[in-house]
Amino acid sequence: MRFSVIVILVAAFTVACAAVPDRTSSQRMVVVPLSEAKFVPVVARLPDGPQMAVLWGDPSSGPSAMLLEMKQGPTPLHVHTADYHLVVIEGQLKHWGEAETGASAKTLGPGSYWFQPGNEIHGDACLTSKCLVQVVWSGPRDGRLAE
Repeated sequence: MRFSVIVILVAAFTVACAAVPDRTSSQRMVVVPLSEAKFVPVVARLPDGPQMAVLWGDPSSGPSAMLLEMKQGPTPLHVHTADYHLVVIEGQLKHWGEAETGASAKTLGPGSYWFQPGNEIHGDACLTSKCLVQVVWSGPRDGRLAE
């Protein structure tokens, strides 16, 4: 009986210690008011194209989060290496996979979400004059046209 109590106490202590946040992490709280987000072209040679504002991380080398602003219109079918999560902040969008069409895709407004696995062909369209989304990347942000 005494051994069982000791095992339970050790297990409880271990779980309690695991729940304590690691304060040695180099990560810090990030707060970015929208009015202070620094938007730059996603593709430097296309200054009037989609704009991004990095919130944390380095999208060229690893995980990151960004705001992405797009003008009305579709994107061609394309693919990214990393997975990403997206939440619509402003505007109306459609998002579809290779086996679907933009016409059959659901219209997604503010608060809507999608998860896009890496290396899966997909398309998007901003249906309003401007769309603003938050994107969280699991790895480096890249993109290439579907073949």
